[in-house]
Amino acid sequence: MAFEVSGFTFLYLAAAAVSGVAAWFVYRVRNAPGGRWLYLWNLAALVWALAEAFDYSSLTMAAHVTAGQFSYIGATTVPVLFLLFALAFSGRTRKPMRRSAVLLFVIPAISTIAAFTNRYHHLVWPGFSTLPGRPTIIIYQHGPIYWLVTLYSLVAVLVATLLIVDAALAARGLYRSQSAALVVAAAFPWIAELAYSVAPERFAGFDPALTLSITAAIITFTVLHLKLLDLVLVPREVLVDEMTVGLIVLDGTARVLEINPAAARMLGLSKAPVPGSPGEELFEGWSDAAKDAVRAVYEERRSTIASPTGMYLGVERSRLAGSTPDQTRDLFILNDITHQVEAEQALHHAYEDLRGRMVQIEALQEELREQATRDPLTGLHNRRHLAEQLERELGRAERDGYPVSLVMFDVDHFKEVNDTYGHGAGDEMLRAIAAELLEGTRRCDITCRYGGDEFVVVLPNARAQSARARAERWRLRMHDVMKGIGDGRIDTTISLGVATFPENGATMDALVAAADRAVYASKAAGRDRVSVAPVPPEPQDVDAPEGGAGAE
Repeated sequence: MAFEVSGFTFLYLAAAAVSGVAAWFVYRVRNAPGGRWLYLWNLAALVWALAEAFDYSSLTMAAHVTAGQFSYIGATTVPVLFLLFALAFSGRTRKPMRRSAVLLFVIPAISTIAAFTNRYHHLVWPGFSTLPGRPTIIIYQHGPIYWLVTLYSLVAVLVATLLIVDAALAARGLYRSQSAALVVAAAFPWIAELAYSVAPERFAGFDPALTLSITAAIITFTVLHLKLLDLVLVPREVLVDEMTVGLIVLDGTARVLEINPAAARMLGLSKAPVPGSPGEELFEGWSDAAKDAVRAVYEERRSTIASPTGMYLGVERSRLAGSTPDQTRDLFILNDITHQVEAEQALHHAYEDLRGRMVQIEALQEELREQATRDPLTGLHNRRHLAEQLERELGRAERDGYPVSLVMFDVDHFKEVNDTYGHGAGDEMLRAIAAELLEGTRRCDITCRYGGDEFVVVLPNARAQSARARAERWRLRMHDVMKGIGDGRIDTTISLGVATFPENGATMDALVAAADRAVYASKAAGRDRVSVAPVPPEPQDVDAPEGGAGAE
C-alpha cells in the first residue's frame, strides 16, 4: 500500500488527539451516571478519527476501502453511545441498561459486518471514485445499508439531543450550563453527518469524524470547568418518583394532576391514576371514617388517616399558587407514620396496663391495710385501728366541742366456756357477739375487738346517759345471742363499762382506763350489768391562811 501525508492527515490526527484527551479526562469520572458511555464515546470517536487519518493518507483504492471499513466501527457506535449517555445524564434510566444497550447496537453491528463484507453484496458502498489530481480523497457511493445506519444514527443523536434539551429546560444554574454545552457539542456531528450524506462531493475531505474533535473539545471544557459528571444533574421527576414521601397534586376541581409511586403505594393503588382522573378515585373502597379523615385535611390542613393497606398516614395540605387564580392547586404530602402510631398505641396500652396494675396494687394495699387493722376471727377492727381512730375522733371532739363515749365489755367466765366446751365454741361466741355489735351500731361508731374476749365500741357525739342506754340494750340482747351458742348449752353474760370524753378523760389512754375500771366495777358488783365511770370531782380552790403572806 502506498501512502502520502496530507493536510487532512494532520487534521484527523489532531481530531483523534482531542478525542483521546477528552477520553482521559472523562475516564477519571467514569463512575458518574453516564460516565462510562461518554468515555466509550470518546474512544469510538478516537477510532473513527484514526481510521479517517489513514483513509486520507492512502493512495490506493484497497487502502481507502480498508480505512472506510474500520471507520464504520466508530461511525456506527458513536451515535448509540451518545444516546446511552444522554439517557443516563437526563435520568431516564435508573437501572443498568444491559439488555437495552445490546439491542441498540444491533444495527451498528450489522452495518459494520456489512462494511467488511461489502465486496460480496455492495449494499454499503456500490462504488468508489477519487477526485481528479487528489488520490488521497475518495468519494464513496452510498448503498441502502449506509442510508439505514445513517438514518438510525441521526435519529439516535436527535433523541439524545432532545433528552439533553429537556434536561436543560428543567435544570437551573450550573446544570443548565452543562446541558446547553452538551446540546452545542451534539449539534456539530449531527449537522456534519447530514451534510456529508446529502452532498459527499461538495464536502469531500470533511468527514463527520472531524467535527467530533469539536464535540470532544466542548466535552473536555464541560468536564473541567462546568463540573460535568462531577456535579450530576438529578431530574426533578426522578426525585419525585424516588421519594419515600407520597406526593399528590390536585387542581381546583379536585382532579389528579400528579401522584408519585410512594403515594400510590401508601393508598393501596395497584397503579397510579392517569392525570385528570377525579380525586375521589384515589379513595374508592375506603371506609366512611377514613374518607372523613381525608376531608378533614381540607379544613385543618393536616390529618391522620388509616389506609386500607394497614398503614397510618400523616397528611398535610398546602396551596400551590398558579399564574391565575383558576390555576391554584393543592399539594398533599403523605408520610408513613405507622411505626409512630403503633409506638403510641403500644405506649397507650402499656399506660393502661400500668394504670390497671396500679389500681390492683392500690386495692391490694388497701386490702393489706384493712387486714392489718381487722381481727381475722370476728371481722371487727383491732386494737391498732382503735388507737388510730379514737385519737383522731377525740381531736375532732375537742375542736368541735361534742362528747365521745366509749363502751367496753368482756364475756363473763369466758375461760370456763373454752375449758368446758372447747375453743371452737369460744370462737363461735366471739363471732356472734361481733355480728350483733355490727348490727346495732351506727356508721359513725367504731367497733373493735380489743383483745381476747374484750370489745370496745366508740360512740361519737353520745353522752354518758345515752351510751349507758345503748350498753344496756346490748347486755340484754347478748342473753339471746349466748343461748344460740353450743346448742343452747352455754349460759353466760357480759359485763360492760362506760366512760365519756371529756368528763372521764381528755386522752385516749385516760378514757380507755376509765372504761376498763367501769368494767371491773360491773364484775365486782356481780357481773351481767353496766357500770358508768364516775365523774371525778372538780378540784376545790383553797383559801390562803390568815396571816399568810401579804397580810397586814
